[in-house]
Amino acid sequence: MRAVDYPQVLEEVEACWRDVAPASAMTLAPHDNLFEGGADSFTFIRLVRSVEAACEVTLPLLEVFEDPQLATIARCVVEARRR
Repeated sequence: MRAVDYPQVLEEVEACWRDVAPASAMTLAPHDNLFEGGADSFTFIRLVRSVEAACEVTLPLLEVFEDPQLATIARCVVEARRR
C-alpha cells in the first residue's frame, strides 16, 4: 500500500487542476468552490479523471460533486489509498 500524505496528495491534485483549469480559475485556494471559481462541469470531470489517473484511485463522483473543492478531492484520494 502506498503511503498516504495529505499535503503531498493536495499538491498532486493542485497540479492536475493547473493542467485542466481555465485561466480565470488558476488561483483557487484548496477550500474554494470550484464551480464558483470558474470551473464548469466538463472541466470538473476532466479534473476528477486526471486525479484518478495521476493518483491511481477511483473517486466517489457524487461526494466530490457535492463538495467541489480541491481539498475534498485530496481527502477522497487519501481515503481511497487507505483502503
